[in-house]
Amino acid sequence: MTRSELEKRLKERLFQAGIRWSSAEVRTALEAFFELAEELLREGKPVGLPGFGTLEVAERAPRKGYHFPSGKVIEIPPRKTVRFRPSRRLKKLLRSE
Repeated sequence: MTRSELEKRLKERLFQAGIRWSSAEVRTALEAFFELAEELLREGKPVGLPGFGTLEVAERAPRKGYHFPSGKVIEIPPRKTVRFRPSRRLKKLLRSE
């Protein structure tokens, strides 16, 4: 799903709930959410979405890799990444399909 599709579907859901937001308002709300999530993750804080899951920063340990063109073993440095941990509700929902 692209961002514009997400905006469109969110606007439809809001309309069904009786909330009349313009496309610009929906876009602004989504941008604000994404900016806040990025800010929290940059600070190392998890972003919890009740009933859906949690986004959190995780450290990847340094490891060895293989450079195919040269055939040499290389050292891959440690780095940070974002992990998603689904909620129990979401796991249960996905298992039932």
